[in-house]
Order: sequence, then structure tokens, then C-alpha cells
Amino acid sequence: MNIVSVAKNYLVWHYSMAYVDMAHIWWNYLWFVNHLFSVPDVMMSWIAPFKRLQEDKVNILMHPEEFFSGLFINIMMRIVGFFLRTAIIFMALVAFLIVIIGGGMFLLLWTGLPVIVVSLFIQGLQALVS
Repeated sequence: MNIVSVAKNYLVWHYSMAYVDMAHIWWNYLWFVNHLFSVPDVMMSWIAPFKRLQEDKVNILMHPEEFFSGLFINIMMRIVGFFLRTAIIFMALVAFLIVIIGGGMFLLLWTGLPVIVVSLFIQGLQALVS
């Protein structure tokens, strides 16, 4: 009679409290991906110059060639920074998608796992007997 009680308690845990724990673990993975790629910081500095490289400001009236040279370099550094940060955001979105799909697949597997284990156990016993 003790095995029936253990099986009942396991099934109650498996189909109730384990889902809450899995949701918490899933949320932790999403938090990790968010902080690994620093998504909020990257979004806030999306158009900032690459590695904060920029030319010093020059008076246009005194040195127009240096002004336009610095302007060109600053624009190029912002464009490079934009494309690199866009790539980082894209990689973060792919990682988010992998975590969400992986978590959903694990959730489906977890739901059917007791049935799969019992059916494989019964098939193994039938293979031993025959």
C-alpha cells in the first residue's frame, strides 16, 4: 500500500508544484539571456559611437577641413555602432526564441513523461517475459 501512496504523491507533485518550479527556472533562463546580451543597455545606446570612439569637436570657422573630417569619422563610428548593436540585439532575440521554444518543448515532455516511463517499463517487462 505504501507504493500507491508514493505514486500518488509523486503524481500530485509532478502535475502541480513542478510546473511552478519550471516556470521559475524558465524565467531565470530568460533573465540570464537578457543580462548576458545587456539588452536594455544596448537598446539605450543603439546609435552611440562604436566603443565611444569619436573625434574632438573643432570650430568650423577656424578649421573647416578638420571639422568635416571629424564629422565624417563620428558619423561612421555611429553607423558601425548601430550595425554591431543591431547584430547583438538580433542574437539576443534568437537566444530568447531558443529559450522559449526549448522551455515549451520541455514542458510538453514533462507533461507526458510519466506515461512514457510507465509504457516503456511495461514494454520492457513484456520483452523479458516473451
